[in-house]
Amino acid sequence: MTEQTAAPVRRGFFRHNRSALVTAAVLTVVAAASGATWSSQHTALGKQEAQIKDIGEQVAGIRKKNAEQVNADVMAALGVSQSRLSADGERIKSLLSTAFTWDSGQSYEEARESLKSRFGLTENETFLKSFMPASRFNEDSRGRRYYYIDTAGLNSALGADPDIEVVDVKAGIYSYAVLADVEATSDAVSQNKASKASVTAHRHVLLFVTVDAQGKVSRLSGVPASGNTRHSK
Repeated sequence: MTEQTAAPVRRGFFRHNRSALVTAAVLTVVAAASGATWSSQHTALGKQEAQIKDIGEQVAGIRKKNAEQVNADVMAALGVSQSRLSADGERIKSLLSTAFTWDSGQSYEEARESLKSRFGLTENETFLKSFMPASRFNEDSRGRRYYYIDTAGLNSALGADPDIEVVDVKAGIYSYAVLADVEATSDAVSQNKASKASVTAHRHVLLFVTVDAQGKVSRLSGVPASGNTRHSK
């Protein structure tokens, strides 16, 4: 086919297929525009989500800060000193660790004596009379003691950090409510080669204690908290 004959053929082809070609061109432009639009929208949506997340975090931070400020204002209005709360909290934790950490009849008695010598408790204190009474024992002719705690193979330790809340403040005397976690195990664990975690009982104990401006502890009492004893698995 010569150049002269090919030209009319091309013109005829374009004339008969003009509508289809125009439609294809339009679709190509629309597809390209749609792709660009989708990409732009996707990018914008990602930016919006990031902004929303950032704003949410800022709002949460402001709420937390405001709550802390309100709490601090309330404490200040009640005459509560944060430094005092911190010092009393450490003293209470030390007291609980002393009271609930023992692994024999002898160490139990030593814990009771330490509560009296270090924290000023007396045998008349409710805590020492009813909650942590002197350990029972039998004594032979040589004066050797055989404690019930040793016979039963009981052990105790303070678990997670206790929850300490101030409930009253009067003239420098702070009264606290304390929820402590006490772990109880048995010597049978080592004898039977059982996993400690599988036989450790966790007992929640509710305590009340008063601390004066000089750090002296008084009016310590305690009761087992309501609910069943929990066991580790």
